[in-house]
Amino acid sequence: MLSVIDPYILLGIGVVLIAFEAIITSFILIWFGIGFVLTAFISYLYPFEDGIWQLAIASFISILLLVLLRKRTFKKFLSSNEKITDNFLNEKGIGQIKNEKVFYKGTYWEIDGQVDESIFNEGEKVVVIKTFKNFATIEKK
Repeated sequence: MLSVIDPYILLGIGVVLIAFEAIITSFILIWFGIGFVLTAFISYLYPFEDGIWQLAIASFISILLLVLLRKRTFKKFLSSNEKITDNFLNEKGIGQIKNEKVFYKGTYWEIDGQVDESIFNEGEKVVVIKTFKNFATIEKK
């Protein structure tokens, strides 16, 4: 049989597991840490005769909390209410013709095939209406 584990040792194990959870963020260790902390509190109030019972209670509490609360915790802390669909490249702006391409927001874009490229001169500033894949739709400024 396993000798009785001191409540302060159980508390220490629980605190260490919770601290590791802050580093790992898996939302698993925190439940085992809470289980050990609660078992330490129970062990402080109720004297156990065997350490196996302490570990069994810690495991039971931990698994129960894990099953009941892990998904809710994920939803609470790791999800966002607002959907961000910001595409800063697909905004109107001013570009420049360089090497028969459009230089816009630090990237060279092919000129859209629907636009006549011959009306643009090298170094000319143009209005970029939209970008899609590797192409930019442009018009004269």
